[in-house]
Amino acid sequence: MGCDGGSIPKRDELVKQKQKAAKVDQNILNQVQWFSCALSKKALSAPIVSCGLGKLYNRDAILEFLLDRSAYGDGDLICKHIKSLKDVVTLKLEPNPSFSESHSPSLTYHDQEPVARYVCPITMKEMNGKKRFVYLDTCGCVLSENAMKEIPSKSCLKCTKPFEPVNVITLNPKPEELEAMETALAEKQARILAEKKEKKKAKANKKELETMNSADPSMLSTTSSSKRKLDESTTPGAHSNQDQPSKKQHVSMLTAVKPSLSSTHSLTAAVAAKVAEQMAANASMRPKSSAIQSLYNNGRISKENFMNR
Repeated sequence: MGCDGGSIPKRDELVKQKQKAAKVDQNILNQVQWFSCALSKKALSAPIVSCGLGKLYNRDAILEFLLDRSAYGDGDLICKHIKSLKDVVTLKLEPNPSFSESHSPSLTYHDQEPVARYVCPITMKEMNGKKRFVYLDTCGCVLSENAMKEIPSKSCLKCTKPFEPVNVITLNPKPEELEAMETALAEKQARILAEKKEKKKAKANKKELETMNSADPSMLSTTSSSKRKLDESTTPGAHSNQDQPSKKQHVSMLTAVKPSLSSTHSLTAAVAAKVAEQMAANASMRPKSSAIQSLYNNGRISKENFMNR
C-alpha cells in the first residue's frame, strides 16, 4: 500500500477526490433511443408511435402495456402519462432507400456506423440521432428540424395539413428540454379534459331542451315560424323603401297568431263547462237520505214531524 519504503504513493491514492460523472458513449445512446422501443427495448418496427415527450415506441408494445400495465417492469415509470391510444400518435416515416436488414444496428458492433431505417422526406437526412427530428401531432409526419427552419411554413411540408407551433414535438429531446415538455403535456391534457367536460355539459343541456320542446311540437312549430316571420318583417334595413307594406305584414302576422291563441282558450273553456255540467248531473242523481226525504213530499214540506207523529 506504500509508505513502507518499498514504493512511493501517488496523491490520488492518499487524497480522496470528487468522482467524475460517468460519460455515456453517444453512439450507444443513439442506438438505444433511435433504433429501439423505449418500452420493450426491442428493435423499432412499423407501426411506430410517439408520445407527447418525443419517445419512440412500437405500437404493439403500447397495446400490451395498456392491457396489462405490469407487463413491463419499468412501464409505469416510462409510460405513466399514457392512459390510452389517444395519448400517442402513429408516425408517418419515410423509408431509407439505402437501408437493408444487414445494416441493422447491433450493440455488439456498436462502433460501426449504423444505417437508419428512416430519413427526412425533405433533406433526406438519416434519422440516427446525429440530426434533430420533430413530428407534427396533427398529422404524424416526421421531418428534420433543419427542414422546418429552412422552409418556414404553417402547413406540413409533406402532407400540407395546417399546424400550430404547439403541434411540433421534438423526438428524443435533451434532458434539459424534457422538463418543459412535461409541463406542456400536463397543460395540454388538462385543457383536453376541460373541453370534454364542456362538450358533455352542452350535450346534456341540448338534450334537456329537446325533451322540453317535444311536449307540444305543433305549438312550437307555429310559434317558431311566426317568430321567424316577425323577425324577418321587422329586420332593420330590409325593405327600406317599403315601410308601409312591412307594417301591414306585421299586423297580419299578429292577427294570424291571435286566432290560434283564441282557439286554444275556447277549447279550454268548453272542456271546463263540460266538466261542470257532468258534476251537476252527478249531484242531482245522488240518492237522498231518509231523513231529508221525509221532509219533502212531491216538492212540498211535510207537516208531520216528531212532535205530532
